[in-house]
Amino acid sequence: MLAHHRLARPVALLPVLVGLLALSACGGGDDDNPPDDGGSVPPPSITELEGDWVQRGCTRAGAQSFKRTLRARITGQAALDYYEGVLTFNGGECAGTPQQAGPSRLGTVTFARSEANQTLAAHWGEFRTVTGTRFGAIWTLRQANTLCLLGDEIPTNQPSLSAVASSVATIPLDNCFTR
Repeated sequence: MLAHHRLARPVALLPVLVGLLALSACGGGDDDNPPDDGGSVPPPSITELEGDWVQRGCTRAGAQSFKRTLRARITGQAALDYYEGVLTFNGGECAGTPQQAGPSRLGTVTFARSEANQTLAAHWGEFRTVTGTRFGAIWTLRQANTLCLLGDEIPTNQPSLSAVASSVATIPLDNCFTR
């Protein structure tokens, strides 16, 4: 699926990747607004998260452009290993044959619960980095095959699906991932 080429500076990109993860989307919802539940559905499985994902948007930097990659590998009933990498393109439009750096394992996500409606599936959990740092995390699936990651607190400050839906609505689709 993704080319296995090396980027000349993959180590220098790791702090950028971790920073992007932390800043991808943080925020709380507003539980005072009525939920847009779209009709409830059975709780989703984390198997929907497994696989390789590519950032929808293109990041331009000088004569190059970039897309983040994400790989999720299930390691247990409610856990997955989380990897990120970067595709680098010559030119500013994320076109042509990219060079790939990574993916590198950033840590493990252990999910505590999942909920879904007709338009959104949310998986609440804890992201533990390879260095042992812990963050709250909510992995969401929206618009059939769009994965968006939310930063969260421990315990969660977005305890309902409607709160997560409010937060996800503020994330530009270009910051999310697709298959």
